[in-house]
Amino acid sequence: MASFIGIDLGTTYSAIEYIDYTGRPKIIHNSDGENITASCIAFDGSEVSHTGEEARKMLGTEDNVAARFKRDMGKKTKYTYNGKKHTPTNLSAEILKRLYFDAKNQIGEINEAVITVPANFSNEARVETKKAAKLAGINVNHMIDEPTAGALHYAYEGDGALRGYYAVYDLGGGTFDVSIVNIKSSEDITVITSEGDNRLGGCDVDMELARHFDE
Repeated sequence: MASFIGIDLGTTYSAIEYIDYTGRPKIIHNSDGENITASCIAFDGSEVSHTGEEARKMLGTEDNVAARFKRDMGKKTKYTYNGKKHTPTNLSAEILKRLYFDAKNQIGEINEAVITVPANFSNEARVETKKAAKLAGINVNHMIDEPTAGALHYAYEGDGALRGYYAVYDLGGGTFDVSIVNIKSSEDITVITSEGDNRLGGCDVDMELARHFDE
């Protein structure tokens, strides 16, 4: 059965869902039974050994674990693990492969996908996200700013009850985004503006707290 999926390719955790037979979005659990997948990759030599929670458990104790690379998407940054260089695009593709694999195992053939991205993502970052999806075998139909996706969801769930101007915040593991939207009905939503900071997320708060207590 052909399906359409939605992907949140997150800085710290990622998730994937599909539209069920009732027309409602439903989270797809990964092969570990979790509804989110850690955006971490561990390497054994030049090959990927673990993707997800197993890799996250090694973070901070092993030198061969990649994490938070999404924040450098669209830049010329490269990471070296066991002598091999990796780009944020290639690393993101590994996370998307894991999500795609788990989804196909549960819902079968997949036609297209919608991916949410940070509001402050540059055009280059958006292009590289599409490249990562293509490397993972995913055809991206559309990209939506993360807080805007949240606004669309709540407007839909509200069934017309939400009306007016709203500020929608998305404080993630690596980014802090906001969208200003005008909701006239569950099917009439105008995004006025979206903006964000990809160095003002949860991990940045953690680092500041650690620095404070260290001092």
